[in-house]
Amino acid sequence: MSNNSSTVDVNSGLDFILLFRLIVWGYIGMVLSLFGIVGNIITILVLISPSMRTTSTNIYLTALSCSNILFLLIFIPSYSMRYLLGYRLYVTDQPFSFEVLLLRLPTTPVYNTILLSIIYLTIAVSMDRLILVKFPLKAKQILTKRTTLIAILSIYIFCILYCIPYWLEEHYAPDTKRCRLTKIGKIIRPYIRIYIYIPVVYLIPFFTLTCINITIIQNLIATKHRKKSLGAKTTKKKQADHYITLMLVTVIIVFVLSQVPLLILNAWHAIDPQGSLNSLIFHSLNVIGVLLIVVNTSTNFLLYCCFGQKFRQTLVEFILNILPNHKKPSLQTSVSKLASKTTPFTQLPLKQTQQYLRPSPPQPSESKQRISAGNSSTTKITTNDFKKSTELNNTSNQNQEESCPLMPNTKEISIINENLPFQPDDKLNLYTCSNGKRILILKI
Repeated sequence: MSNNSSTVDVNSGLDFILLFRLIVWGYIGMVLSLFGIVGNIITILVLISPSMRTTSTNIYLTALSCSNILFLLIFIPSYSMRYLLGYRLYVTDQPFSFEVLLLRLPTTPVYNTILLSIIYLTIAVSMDRLILVKFPLKAKQILTKRTTLIAILSIYIFCILYCIPYWLEEHYAPDTKRCRLTKIGKIIRPYIRIYIYIPVVYLIPFFTLTCINITIIQNLIATKHRKKSLGAKTTKKKQADHYITLMLVTVIIVFVLSQVPLLILNAWHAIDPQGSLNSLIFHSLNVIGVLLIVVNTSTNFLLYCCFGQKFRQTLVEFILNILPNHKKPSLQTSVSKLASKTTPFTQLPLKQTQQYLRPSPPQPSESKQRISAGNSSTTKITTNDFKKSTELNNTSNQNQEESCPLMPNTKEISIINENLPFQPDDKLNLYTCSNGKRILILKI
């Protein structure tokens, strides 16, 4: 990765490069970094909520947001504040104490470690989505929470081990107030900068992400055509998964595009180290390339908001809970709202009220059920109209006086259907009440 110190030849446009770095890294980079830090913090708070932290994709995105925050926290002092505070000193070629402090700190190894973790966490997210798209039935067994955490931890350990040579490459020289190569650094620098750095940081990740993206996009297109041919309706869950996949594909594309300028610059510097450092185009592309990485790490929050419906809903709930004037609805308020939406029984139309009050007609299986049991005899009563009899029993005392007297020794009464084909014989006695009702007494 190219050095940040202003080593451009004066004849090649040192003043232009310093002014360009002040505008791009100083002002634009500072605004984007502050926005990105706030956006990534909000992303972490949303993704660790109980409703969002259950999926492996959100766990990977949480780790990616943490790496983005660390990258931006290093970018602000190493790039933005460096040129905001020291631009005039660089122009007049005066010593800058803040730069000396940065040179004493191991910013380059930490910077490379975090940048590498961002790259491989992006690969992990894309692999996670590829498994969900290609093997939806086995995804829950493969992408468990434990497996996800082990993968994230492995990525960080790999990045730390890979960047150990950067800690041994340079040391600060107080006499020149510059960083110089150590004896180990002179030996390992060509290897770690050319033969290892470019393949590990750019070629392998780019090739992997390209293949994964092509496979995911092909699968999405095939699924869409299959649904159209079958005429199947898309459920809300499948639609949400579809948008999440599109979001991650967009994140990967933005990431690859932001890394392309630095890939070109590192390849250029590996082929022609001295010529690249003396080129105005090289330093201009370096300024733009670093800014693109800042844009990539700062704008993921916007992509999550654009494509993730559940992310937006959780974010709105989180903001409403923070607001001091917002109060959660109490149980009594919820019950009253529910009651206001429910139509009272007394406000129902007359016909609908009568349907609730009217007794249900007897079922055929109930026509021969007994109401009470007796030891000696059984009496069965049948009426011409059961509904009329029920209404007469519920109206007034006059109807009660008109009720028919039963036999004295009756201990069981059951209602039977009057339409049954009875033939009168010696065991059947037909009685007529004063109200015109007929009672059929069956003696057993």
